[in-house]
Amino acid sequence: MADQELDRELVEQVLAGRTEAFNLLVWRWQRSLYNFLYRMTGDREQARDLSQDAFLRAYTRLKDLRERGKFASWLFRIAVNQYRSQFRSRQQDMAWSAQIEAAALDETAGPLDPITRELRITVRSLLARLSPEQREVVVLKIYEGFRFEEIAAIVDAPVSTVKSRLYAAFDQLRAGLEAQPAAAARQ
Repeated sequence: MADQELDRELVEQVLAGRTEAFNLLVWRWQRSLYNFLYRMTGDREQARDLSQDAFLRAYTRLKDLRERGKFASWLFRIAVNQYRSQFRSRQQDMAWSAQIEAAALDETAGPLDPITRELRITVRSLLARLSPEQREVVVLKIYEGFRFEEIAAIVDAPVSTVKSRLYAAFDQLRAGLEAQPAAAARQ
């Protein structure tokens, strides 16, 4: 709850004319938002552009934020809407899956053992096979740590729908992971 209180205070400061307080909001959320968008697009430049656009839109519409302590979920909602309008209209999800292996090999987390690297590539590949709606909730829940209620607000769906998408995605990911050793044994 301390995060929400700090966000509320920073939003209030920005609205009171201290625009430099928005820099603190950006600093607090830029990495998380970028990582989310990178996992959704599979492209660093597109994720960077979408992040910047989301922050710009948030800044220009900050006065419209009713629940000031929920800046993060509001910001992610803006980003999801931008992602959906930009990439779904161009069927970007097909191109995204083609970038999976290159992105997985371009990890900056340091040297990985071959098994860990292979698992990351497999998970990214399996994520690419999920529907965009399922991928959104998986990334928001697992990678970004949002609660179900927050995810529901971000993706504009009931909590029950979010849970349904998440559990269906988990079933698909589990089945894909279980099939991996069998596929390797056949080669």
